[in-house]
Amino acid sequence: MRKVICSLILALAAQGALAKKIVIHQKDKNFDKKEVKAKIGDVLVFQNDDPFQHNVYSLSKGNSFEIQTQEPESSSELVLSADKFKGGKMDIECAIHPNMKLSVEIGK
Repeated sequence: MRKVICSLILALAAQGALAKKIVIHQKDKNFDKKEVKAKIGDVLVFQNDDPFQHNVYSLSKGNSFEIQTQEPESSSELVLSADKFKGGKMDIECAIHPNMKLSVEIGK
């Protein structure tokens, strides 16, 4: 029984270690990347480097979210958890600046 518990703890720790943070800077009313590849479990970090607000969201089926108002010099994390995201393509925009576009390919 003790071996099973240790194995489970190691497996869970390894899953967390495999998750990565992907930082996406918002500067000059643009995302610093146009395309990103991520996996379920990864974290997207939106860093607002502009002197004004942003509102990051996606309406992509199975991968929708909204960060709401993001103040200047702040960051927001989006965990791509399996219970909220289905994988596949996710198109991200800013509700305030419609030219801001980012495509995320979410693998499993």
